[in-house]
Amino acid sequence: MASRRSKSKAGFTVEHHGRQIHVIKVDATSTKQWEQWILLRSDAHHDSKHCRRDIELRHLQEAVERNAIVLDLGDCLDLMQGRGDNRASKSSLRSGLLASNYFDRVIREAADFYTQKHNGIQLSRQIALIGQGNHESAWLKFHETCPTDNLVRAIRTCDPNSQVGAGAYGGYVHLQFSFNGARKGAFTIRYMHGASSGGVMSMGALDAKRAASWIVDANLIAIGHTHDSMVIPLPRERFRVHNGKYTIENEDVGFVRVGTYKDEFYQTEGMGWAVERGGGPKPLRAKWLRLYPVWEYARGHTKTHHRGVFRVGWDVIDAT
Repeated sequence: MASRRSKSKAGFTVEHHGRQIHVIKVDATSTKQWEQWILLRSDAHHDSKHCRRDIELRHLQEAVERNAIVLDLGDCLDLMQGRGDNRASKSSLRSGLLASNYFDRVIREAADFYTQKHNGIQLSRQIALIGQGNHESAWLKFHETCPTDNLVRAIRTCDPNSQVGAGAYGGYVHLQFSFNGARKGAFTIRYMHGASSGGVMSMGALDAKRAASWIVDANLIAIGHTHDSMVIPLPRERFRVHNGKYTIENEDVGFVRVGTYKDEFYQTEGMGWAVERGGGPKPLRAKWLRLYPVWEYARGHTKTHHRGVFRVGWDVIDAT
């Protein structure tokens, strides 16, 4: 798939190089007081009756106010009430989706939701990526049509200036930062929807070490799927050689479980899979990733000459 480029009024340009690689170029005028917000969200299950759309909408409105980049890590759609799905439950079906063209209704309603305006700006202008989750991949397997592609297409039809692209089950988002046209730094996110069942006691924490064992070129690893929420620092040692100088450096990589908008524990009248499983309620939240400049000083050509070295610092904050 050829790369697709479009310019956002929010100040970033998105290039989709197929489904797995997404390059986001951010332009700013100065490093002073600069920061870039990114909303990491997953498992919205938007069409589910148990989706807390009030929280989802508030986060998207905050993304508009912060000029934030929104990355969805999969299971944006629930799609459990279609014909032939053994998980289907009439009590979980939103009344507006009760129709013979159930799938079309889900896509249309979601596209309308994500293209509504806040302070005169469409929410979809901030969304750069919608990844695929196991709910979308299951629909693709049994119905031979990709919900993620359909939703992205519908959003771009409703909002021709949207930059949103369809992601894979996992891939890379590479952010490049330029100030007054001079490129200074980059930050790479390895996103995956997730593969494990989480675990009642570990809550998916063991996946942090598993992911770190094979993911090398990422500053942050972001995962959803288990509906858990956590941030685990993964320090790693790097051996570097620069201009004949050898150093050993500590580098922090973040592992983030994003959370969910689906409340299937308290809104089911004490019945259903989530209650029977005995795992307890899940955190209804997403994650804010804040990027900001950090200046470090390195010795230059002489003992008295020092030069500033720019790098991107980061914080992860709960979006509740």
